[in-house]
Amino acid sequence: MCGTPSNLTLTDTSSSECACCAPQDNKTKSVPAAGSLSASFGVTGLTCGSCASRVSSAVGEIDDVTDVQIDLVSGGTSTVTVLSNQAVPAAAVRSAVEQAGYQLSNA
Repeated sequence: MCGTPSNLTLTDTSSSECACCAPQDNKTKSVPAAGSLSASFGVTGLTCGSCASRVSSAVGEIDDVTDVQIDLVSGGTSTVTVLSNQAVPAAAVRSAVEQAGYQLSNA
């Protein structure tokens, strides 16, 4: 075995549905437009990019939401920042997050 090279192949994960294995999106955070409103919420239970994507999609469906940014803290409290044209009720964000399977933190 010593001195014998081993050629190992890597599994292509680019089509993986699990964001833990799929390549990360290198999308830059957008800058809020003038007159845009921003609100941040703590969300618990997010463990990977797939979780964050699920929450982002759910919150992004709320009326007047123009962008959703998530600062993922795996196993901790992640920050979800909602950019919108008008104030978005916290109850609407809570409902969207819960429908995605996660919880707003009490903080």
